[in-house]
Amino acid sequence: MRIMLGYHNNPGSVMLDLRTINSITGMMALLMAFVLLGMRHYYPRRIKGTLLWALSPIVGGCSSLAYGLDGVLPAALAAMLGNALAYASAAMNLFGTAAFYEQPLNGRRWLAFTLAVLGVIACFMLVWPDYRMRVLVFALAMTVYTGMHASLHWRHGLSFAGRLLAALLLLRCLILLLRAGSAPFIDAADATRYGPTLIQMLYLSSFSVGGMLTCLGFVLLASERVRAEFERMANVDPLTGAASRRAIMQSLDGEVQRWRRTGRVFSILLLDIDHFKRINDRHGHAVGDQVLARFADSVKSALRSIDTLGRYGGEEFVVLLPDNDLQSAAVAAERVRHVVERQIVEAGLPACTTSIGCACIDGSGPTVEALLADADAALYTAKHEGRNAVRLAQPQAEQASASARR
Repeated sequence: MRIMLGYHNNPGSVMLDLRTINSITGMMALLMAFVLLGMRHYYPRRIKGTLLWALSPIVGGCSSLAYGLDGVLPAALAAMLGNALAYASAAMNLFGTAAFYEQPLNGRRWLAFTLAVLGVIACFMLVWPDYRMRVLVFALAMTVYTGMHASLHWRHGLSFAGRLLAALLLLRCLILLLRAGSAPFIDAADATRYGPTLIQMLYLSSFSVGGMLTCLGFVLLASERVRAEFERMANVDPLTGAASRRAIMQSLDGEVQRWRRTGRVFSILLLDIDHFKRINDRHGHAVGDQVLARFADSVKSALRSIDTLGRYGGEEFVVLLPDNDLQSAAVAAERVRHVVERQIVEAGLPACTTSIGCACIDGSGPTVEALLADADAALYTAKHEGRNAVRLAQPQAEQASASARR
């Protein structure tokens, strides 16, 4: 495309032709739309709002093209069509971000606000023609959209991309406010959108450059969410919502290291659902999965906020109890056992009980493996003695003495 240069009020000044800027804005918006549409296919469906983000630059590009039809279409029609599409593009960005952060927005109120603004602009175009007032109203209303958009990112986008988007949108708000405030002083009542002024060039350029940077910010934001989703999948058991085996083992290792540094004790519970194989055989694996999920929810309800439930494998679970000695762990285990025993039996789901082995780092060897072995031995005793019971691991000194007697 040929970039047009024009000489304006000051013979020594050179400024980009504003119609060219308008066309560049439209093309860049369409380019970013294709980028977003292509990338969103790789995002999990749990990530909401990306379709609206991808459609927004397309509508924004159509807005720029509509403004460029001034002279082909009646000026009022081209301007109103461009304004309506510009607000639609801003609304798509706003509502896409609200969906991304799972925040509710009242669509009817925003639609009523937009229609009211367009009605005021139409009055200053057809009834009391005044370009200055049209710019003032349009820019202030766009500031409301952009400011609300920035607020969503600032309050909910705590990552780098979220804060970057908030900063970019706030900068655009400043440009919009500057344009709105300058309109009554530097524009004439019969001026046009393509009036050759520096502030107008900055204003139109902000839609081009700002729109492109905003789209890049959306890509970064969605990519961060994808990475967080993969990390969550690695650290959380998808069926029960408990920590994955890898995550709970890392937590246990971290507690052992802390115990070595500070001497602060901790305990673990090793839980097993009684006769779980029988549940699977009688009711099927689908019901068994539901029993596992309900069991995990019941156990979590009996724990403190600082405790961690992890799925150790199959129907076995581990509970990490920071700052608990063995006797405190026994109290917690009994509480868990009672909650599981008394859980409400849902339609079609069989009841279940649990056997629990408790072990404390003070009585075990200084490794995760030794601690788990002690808890597993206590769990075996609970199951061997009739199930639906809590048993405590014997300190290693007592175990050695018992072995010597045998």
